[in-house]
Amino acid sequence: MAQARNVGLFLVSMIPMTSLKELLVANGFEAAVTDMADFISTTVDKQSGLTGMALKGAMATATKVDSDILTKGSRRILPEMAASLDPLWQEYTTGNTADFGTHLAANKDRALDAILSVADRNADGISIPGLSKVYKGVRGKAAKVIEQELPAIGQLVEKHTR
Repeated sequence: MAQARNVGLFLVSMIPMTSLKELLVANGFEAAVTDMADFISTTVDKQSGLTGMALKGAMATATKVDSDILTKGSRRILPEMAASLDPLWQEYTTGNTADFGTHLAANKDRALDAILSVADRNADGISIPGLSKVYKGVRGKAAKVIEQELPAIGQLVEKHTR
């Protein structure tokens, strides 16, 4: 039976909230990995101008090293990204925003920091010569693209929590 306690004017549930990472891992994680890898590829492919050239060049370099790098990277980063986005997820689940993507866009600075902190940590740990340098060279351009894609990222993540 659910328990609650009265804290002043508020009734606080004693049931622990499920983390975004737990939901993502428990509800078709491999499908989420596939969707994220496809999303990254499609997002990079649709870029144009100098940003498009830089991101497409970086992706070409990475896929020369390992043709399955998007899937492997998504598998490794998704749980960390979910953990990093969890405070925003908890706010979303207790709020009244239409979807998680809308919530991320409304909190773009925090969402972007959460996603980029995971990417930066993983880039620092790259053991393949030159690949970390490629990431550092496109990070600023990638951040702008990620910011624009926050609604789609949130919707993709939310899709795989149900």
